[in-house]
Amino acid sequence: MKNVFLINDAILFEPERRRLGPIAGYPERAVTLHGPVNACLLQLLEHNEQVLTQRYLFSTVWEKQGAVVTTNALYQTIASIRKALKTAGLADDIIKTLPKEGFTCIARVRTGEIETFLAPEKIPDESVLDAASSGMAESPTPAKKRTFAYWIAGLLFILSCGVFYRTWKIDEPVLASYHNVGQINQCEVYSSWLDQDKSRRAFESLSERYPLNCNPGDRAYLTLNHAQRGVTIIICDKNPQDTDARCHSIYYRQEYHEEE
Repeated sequence: MKNVFLINDAILFEPERRRLGPIAGYPERAVTLHGPVNACLLQLLEHNEQVLTQRYLFSTVWEKQGAVVTTNALYQTIASIRKALKTAGLADDIIKTLPKEGFTCIARVRTGEIETFLAPEKIPDESVLDAASSGMAESPTPAKKRTFAYWIAGLLFILSCGVFYRTWKIDEPVLASYHNVGQINQCEVYSSWLDQDKSRRAFESLSERYPLNCNPGDRAYLTLNHAQRGVTIIICDKNPQDTDARCHSIYYRQEYHEEE
């Protein structure tokens, strides 16, 4: 059996199944984590109370899978971890950001097999069974049974909708948060910056210095972050959330500066 993590005696985390949820009602009330969110949380828990640098998380979470992401993606992943823990019912903020150092987890963490933490159902006392069999408790009528069943079915439906909503929000793609800045050189351009004018100037400047192969209808996602030495442009032939979308990325190692 694979080890699971018990966080602050309240939340269970199964990294193999990418599940996180309260120990009460687990796994019915658990949510499914997006791949990088799951991998990043695993690193923080395995190195609890240690400081993990951005470079370390880039290497262990993304680069070993052949992916190159920006600092912005890392911070969004940390935010998704905090949101998932809060959704699961953890009141404490156990993930801390240390400026110019990295991130650390300060939780009470226990590891073991899942059966270790999930208590078995209590067996009813023999006296209770005897009382029930002797007819001391009145059996509900068929009408009451049907009404109870309807209430249970309705409650399960509401709970399932809530789990689906939480899972969908946590797994929201990073590129979905980018802002449309209009069409430039046949491309529909999206940017990680809120400022449309600065984003357009940056894209046009890069296009002049380094040719971009962008066909009509293509989408370009521009990541601008002065904290990292470089700029990334991802070009897709359609919405990257579509399963058949084809994308390629261009990484400019030289920083973009507006005054250039």
